[in-house]
Amino acid sequence: MNLLRKLLSRTATTGLAALALAAALLPWDWTPWAAWALAAGTLVLAWREHPELGPDRDRFARGVALAAIGAVAAQHGALPAAIAAGALIAVVGFEPLLAVAVATGHMTSANLEVQRDRTWFTPRAVGETISASGFIFALGAGGSLATGTGGPLWIAAVAALATVGAAGAGAAGALLQRRRSAHAGDQAVISALEALEPQFIVHFSGPPGSAYQLEMWLPYLDRLGDPYAVVTREKTHLDAVRAATGAPVVVAPSMSELERLLVPSVKAAFYVNGSALNTHLVRFGHLKHLQLFHGESDKASSFNKVTAIYDTVFVAGQAAVDRYRAHGLDLDFRKVGRPQLAAVATGPRTASGPRPVLLYAPTWTGLTSEFDYSSLAIGKRIVEEALRRDLAVIMRAHPYTRFNLAAARRLDEIERLLAEDAERSGRAHLWGSQAAGSVGLVDCINAADIAVCDVSGVATDWIASDRPFAVTDMAGLGERFTEEAWIAKGAYRLDRDAANVAAVFDELLVTDSKAAQRKETREYFLGETAGDAAVEVFTTAAKEAYRA
Repeated sequence: MNLLRKLLSRTATTGLAALALAAALLPWDWTPWAAWALAAGTLVLAWREHPELGPDRDRFARGVALAAIGAVAAQHGALPAAIAAGALIAVVGFEPLLAVAVATGHMTSANLEVQRDRTWFTPRAVGETISASGFIFALGAGGSLATGTGGPLWIAAVAALATVGAAGAGAAGALLQRRRSAHAGDQAVISALEALEPQFIVHFSGPPGSAYQLEMWLPYLDRLGDPYAVVTREKTHLDAVRAATGAPVVVAPSMSELERLLVPSVKAAFYVNGSALNTHLVRFGHLKHLQLFHGESDKASSFNKVTAIYDTVFVAGQAAVDRYRAHGLDLDFRKVGRPQLAAVATGPRTASGPRPVLLYAPTWTGLTSEFDYSSLAIGKRIVEEALRRDLAVIMRAHPYTRFNLAAARRLDEIERLLAEDAERSGRAHLWGSQAAGSVGLVDCINAADIAVCDVSGVATDWIASDRPFAVTDMAGLGERFTEEAWIAKGAYRLDRDAANVAAVFDELLVTDSKAAQRKETREYFLGETAGDAAVEVFTTAAKEAYRA
């Protein structure tokens, strides 16, 4: 269903626009109003999805909708309808070029005192003006249909011509600015950053839905006490990042914009993933480049040799150091534990309500089969075993799970199973947005008695609780599993076909024969500090790294 909703959201505007144009060409008395309503609906949907300039995904649909409005309006005023439709279709068609012009000297930012010389030719102002002109055209066309006259259309024509004129004037001014300086940047943002005097910046780039990688670190970077700025390369992350910190956030899509943001006070850059765009900043040798990553695991990505480009790599414990060295990388490591786990309740398993609770947290399928550690193929078997034993289930899937159609289908099947069981039995399961979003992983860990997870960062985070857990052996390594997934030394191995699922749950719920080994594994991966002491370890190491 989620995939269907996404598909509908991506095709709704195009479909409505096509229907509007078809209705506009039909000869029946009622079709002009149908065409008008469908076209107006297209414009409203496009505006709601993309309130600012540059909705490239909907440019075609908006152009078709404007053509449909023009076709029905031409019956009562051919000249003003042609002027309005032609002007607006032209400005929508040239929107990508206009977006470049608008972006000249204007970087989107948040939590930053920016005083601009230019207040009208901004992305939001231009985008809203184009949308408003489209709505005026739709209203004028509706008025002409209702009155049978072309008068209302002349108002729309004037508004459309004014929009084209303003966009042209603004674009011309931006072109002149670009001719005066090849890398003008946004002086208002640059001046605001210079006044702030940030000691470091945090560089972030990632696909939609990946802002959690940065969000997990922001509270601890805030605790460092020094001014800093977050630089994200994609605008899609702005709202999430702005909500997670009071530090300035600047969107810098281009390399030249990024370069101008390196004001003299900046001494270092932090990174939270291995994005290819990190190289745009790593090339600046006068900065210290500090890699935090966003989780600690035995995945192959956790010993990628590209990590050598950073000056210092922050890791949770000795396990990460040994893992890198085992694969030929001996870097400047800082062992800081996982400050995000400070609130994890540590201790023996205790009752969590009327029945034990299982946290099932499968990882995503990765971009290639080499990095596919996901257990969703056997996820239904795992959940069915939990239900057979009268457990409540917290189903927390990786945020990228639905990037893969097969994984999304399996996740939907498990969530349907939980929904049906909750209705039938009254067991308090959590899944989907209930087990994510505002409910963090630490909250899920604290609410669970046992866990089943994959080779992923969840396993390392869970071990902070010192409660029983199982790790899935999806590569079918058998007895060699612990040689590749060191975290599994403190866990119970679940076969790739889930053939031993009953025996694993017996260990999790009854026997727990690895309790002593789990404590050793916990210290190996996370170090000896826990709680607020782990936060202090990180803040001390971070300050030493960027102030040196």
